Amino acid sequence: MRTNPPTPAHLAELVPLPGGRRLTPQRQLIYSTLAATDSHPDAERLIALVRGRDPRVSVATVYNTLRLLADAGAVLELRGLGPKTRYDANIDEHDHFTCRLCASVEDVPRQWPVPVRLHGTGLAGYRVEDVSTHLRGICADCRADSRAARRQAVSPAPSSVSSPASRRSR
Repeated sequence: MRTNPPTPAHLAELVPLPGGRRLTPQRQLIYSTLAATDSHPDAERLIALVRGRDPRVSVATVYNTLRLLADAGAVLELRGLGPKTRYDANIDEHDHFTCRLCASVEDVPRQWPVPVRLHGTGLAGYRVEDVSTHLRGICADCRADSRAARRQAVSPAPSSVSSPASRRSR
């Protein structure tokens, strides 16, 4: 369900950075590295990916750029998907699915229509502007792996011990 995020060159036109800041070559590299992955990396993983492309980029530059891009609405900060904040360059409406076994995070189509109407006592004056759903469970790969492991555990292993029937026929 991944959509194509804007290229770094178009990002500067689409999303003005706060305080008149420029989209420097290092910031472009950080953004394009994030946009090239659909793994929703945390900052530490993104630092490793960025440094794989340019080892001179500092840790502070990555953290500051992520903050700047998140404040500008150019990337999503995904909190509550685990112990660390993760990042997503796909800013189109979508939800996330986290596998409780392998901790992968995947984009899934929006599950709830917006606008949502709240029902209940005292909620008449509220207006919902955004809905974000975080789905948790077991991804297809982990389910397939667990089914394969169960099949392997159930299939009879060859035995060197003879069965009672084979002993009687001797």
